[in-house]
Amino acid sequence: MFFDYHTSFSKLRHLDWASIFFQLVLLTIGLVFIYGTGARLGGGYATKWLKQLLWIMGGVVIFFTCTLIDYRKLGDQSWILYTLELVLLVWVLASGKTINGAQSWIRIGGLTIQPSEFAKPATLLFMAWAVTRPGWRNSIVQPWLLTGLILAPPLILVLLQPDMGTLLAFLPFSFCIAFIKGLRWRWIFLTLFIGIVCAPILFTHLKPHQQDRIKVFLEAPSTSLIAAATPFVSPEQAKKWNEAHEIFFKSKKIDTWNAEQSLLSVGSGGLTGKGFMKGTQYLLGYLPRPVSPTDFIFSVIAEESGFVGSGFVILMIVCVILCSCRTAILAADEMGMCLALGTAAILSTHAFVNIAMTIQAAPIIGIPLPFISYGGSFMFSTLALTGLCQSVHIRRHEHSLYS
Repeated sequence: MFFDYHTSFSKLRHLDWASIFFQLVLLTIGLVFIYGTGARLGGGYATKWLKQLLWIMGGVVIFFTCTLIDYRKLGDQSWILYTLELVLLVWVLASGKTINGAQSWIRIGGLTIQPSEFAKPATLLFMAWAVTRPGWRNSIVQPWLLTGLILAPPLILVLLQPDMGTLLAFLPFSFCIAFIKGLRWRWIFLTLFIGIVCAPILFTHLKPHQQDRIKVFLEAPSTSLIAAATPFVSPEQAKKWNEAHEIFFKSKKIDTWNAEQSLLSVGSGGLTGKGFMKGTQYLLGYLPRPVSPTDFIFSVIAEESGFVGSGFVILMIVCVILCSCRTAILAADEMGMCLALGTAAILSTHAFVNIAMTIQAAPIIGIPLPFISYGGSFMFSTLALTGLCQSVHIRRHEHSLYS
């Protein structure tokens, strides 16, 4: 058995109630704004909040299931979850449904799910369990190298979809665990250097719409950089730079609409916003309606609640992340520390990239905002991660055989 019912339920008094409170606040905010956008847009959007509520309820069940099960016992069986996710990712490539240029969805029964979302907690759990086994201490294969071996299969399968947003979420938690297990700074810097050198080559292999999203992000800063450097170079050099700039950014039709309208939505909210259900950008279709409750929900929140409301959302997310980091510090063993820190890394990646892309501080890659964005697979994945983190927290005083 994974857990003894009486013993496990008695541990609930040791929950990280602060983290739960912050998560409930964020879930409520997301539900309220999804309802607001749906009520004004009408049609199929009007019922999205009900679906989100059902997903939250299902996510809560997953959360408490992951909390009650001893994460160490679950870790012993994590290879099954990891293998199952690899099978689902292969299934996606074979017969998945393509949405927004990525073949990332499969239909099981009456549900459409995104397996790459479930691959994040499954990979994190298996990685945290595998690299903390005592047998690796005197092995030729170093634990930090093992993280790369475990990461490679799901990373490659997600890359082939291609789902760049989800792909990005795998890297930070893997680096965190590898660093804990002995990865030296020189290897981190070498990896970053190789990534920078290979970036132009990788760029040429991206699909046109993915290249355009990166160009939208790079166009404004590159224009400003050339303008700032022009007084310090010869007119001939400045002319060459401007010609190269024009060729690169006009070689394809760049759709800057989403990025510009998102920025306008955020900026138009001012200090206190236009008021709940009084936003205009998504209602009039300037901010595309399909993405307003999903990837660009933060733009809606910023427009209607302003700097105060959007700042409060950021504060709540930061508090959840800090709670996960605290759990990592208090964890009874290395596996618990890796799980909690990996959860913090995934939440941080999603929050940073999602908010940054709404204000043109990052390319638009379609990555949802934790606890708030509309979507079932991501909701289940997020609450599974925080449930695992709670499992570590309520067992923080227990002795571990693997310490």
